[in-house]
Amino acid sequence: MFAVVLVLSAVAGAAIPGTASLPDDAVSPDVTINPVSDAYSVQQSTERPSGASVNNQTARNASIRVLGIPSAQVDRSSLVTRTVELGPALTLDDNETKMQIKTLAAIDRIKSTESPDRRQQLILQELTTIEQAAISLRARQETTLQAYGEGKIDSRTLLIRLAIIDMHARAFEDRSDRIQEISKSVSDFSVDSRTASVERELDTFTGPVRQHVGDVLTGKAESTRFFVQTGPESIVLSTIRRDIYVREVYRGDIRRRGSGITSDIEALNATVAAYPNISALQYRQNGTNIVGTDDNSFLVRIRHDRGRLFAFVDSGSQRVFKAFQYRPLDTMEPESTQSAVKDGLKLTAHQTYSGAPVRFTLNDTETGEPVNALITVGLRGERSTAVGKTGSDGSLWTMAPGQAYQVTAIKGNSVVLLTVEPGNPPFVNGNQTQTGNASAVPVPA
Repeated sequence: MFAVVLVLSAVAGAAIPGTASLPDDAVSPDVTINPVSDAYSVQQSTERPSGASVNNQTARNASIRVLGIPSAQVDRSSLVTRTVELGPALTLDDNETKMQIKTLAAIDRIKSTESPDRRQQLILQELTTIEQAAISLRARQETTLQAYGEGKIDSRTLLIRLAIIDMHARAFEDRSDRIQEISKSVSDFSVDSRTASVERELDTFTGPVRQHVGDVLTGKAESTRFFVQTGPESIVLSTIRRDIYVREVYRGDIRRRGSGITSDIEALNATVAAYPNISALQYRQNGTNIVGTDDNSFLVRIRHDRGRLFAFVDSGSQRVFKAFQYRPLDTMEPESTQSAVKDGLKLTAHQTYSGAPVRFTLNDTETGEPVNALITVGLRGERSTAVGKTGSDGSLWTMAPGQAYQVTAIKGNSVVLLTVEPGNPPFVNGNQTQTGNASAVPVPA
């Protein structure tokens, strides 16, 4: 049964399947999404648990956990810059146009049928087509991740393929939404549970970073640096988009699709246990909502003081297997700093963790004044890439590689070189030693 349960607060967002990825103008944690009523919704509003062992102040000073791939399971990682490309742009546009035409044709066939029985038949046929497409997309994603992990394709090809898969999944979600709306015109006939289930599955192949890759390739967004990391059936993608750190992770090895049934409250419990500090920092009003099906997965959305979390909980394993996080850069607390001094320049790296944003500052060693200079980043022993200038405030945010790297600041004839050893991400689910994280928050019964 399709259910929307708003827990711990008032309604936070539109509880619509297939809308886990926020649009470009909605990545800020201050953005409010208008609620949408649903005939099958069940609403519940409570305060944050009074017995929480993580208080607001403790959470503010602690790390925000992230879903990730344990180091022992990582096959390959890279940090790459992508920009507009004519070939991939034409491919994406062509695929999107064809998908739109097919959707319009399917909707027209259904609407032009006057017989209720025939209309039901066509609706069920189209849903079967979408379900089969989801199976095909899953196979394409698994093949793509395996090929990249084995070195058969490069990061450019990986990102292009994921962007195309993302576009197809969104197109099928749109078709499913339209079919569900048409089905309401047929008396004594409902496909709500079926469309909810297939759209939760299609969510597996979409993500805000994949979508941004498509925007970059087609020229809708500026050149961007992307962190990519893969493992068996798993992938981490992250980037900086308009001063927002955006991270999406899929752990296929955690999924136990079709092997169990869970509830919305159990999905909430799993999310709170995985992200105790986010739970403690959630907004008391408009903070949390849940959407999903008990035999597939639930999506738990949490708006909090330091960003937004979209956690997908698998009904079989009852664990978070996919997550999106939006973090404004000014909420990213550095875990450590490293500095180097030479030629009158002091270069400092304010680190978060590998594959996440890092802030470089450059100052004059005598006056302490900020220095505007070119910054390059590269793995040790490999070619460096210019990532930008520190500007008038002597500061620059960029993405950090997944391993040790070198940073160079160049100001005229002055050059300072810094070797950086990034720290480990504060992983959820106990797959990495937790640093700076408090214990889990007790959840309501």
